[in-house]
Amino acid sequence: MSNQPRKTLLTKAEVQAAFCGEWTLRFPPILGTDLVAEMLGLSKSTIYDWLQKGRFEGAFRKRGKHMLFWRDKVIEIIFNGKDW
Repeated sequence: MSNQPRKTLLTKAEVQAAFCGEWTLRFPPILGTDLVAEMLGLSKSTIYDWLQKGRFEGAFRKRGKHMLFWRDKVIEIIFNGKDW
C-alpha cells in the first residue's frame, strides 16, 4: 500500500458553492482564457501550455480564435483530476 494520503474529491455541490454571490458575476459558467487564468491565479501562458498538454481535455471548446472553458469542469479537473 502507498503511504500517500488518499485524495478527497470535491463534490459538484462544493464546486458550485464556490461560485455563489459576487463570484458568479465575476466568473460566469463559460469563461475565456483571461478569466480562467485569473480564477486559477495563473498566467495566460500557463493556461495555453496546459491546453497543449491536454490537461483541460473535456473542459473547453475552440470557437474560431476563442477558447471557451466550462468553469465548473475546469475546477473539477484541477481538484479531482489526475496528478500531473
